[in-house]
Amino acid sequence: MLALAVWFICSAAVGLFANALGRSGATWIVFSLLLSPSLGLIVVAVLDKKRVRPARAIEAGVAATATA
Repeated sequence: MLALAVWFICSAAVGLFANALGRSGATWIVFSLLLSPSLGLIVVAVLDKKRVRPARAIEAGVAATATA
């Protein structure tokens, strides 16, 4: 029973780590639950960080296209 609890906690930690890198946390939690938290951690760590544009840059782009 303790092993299952550790498995779930580690899978949630992988999801939080993936979320911090700009990936879908829920997807990586499910991936880790099905396969392995250690495998999920390795895959998330190897993948590049997703580049998310800040909201200001998006708004500036919309404003620039609206005035042009």
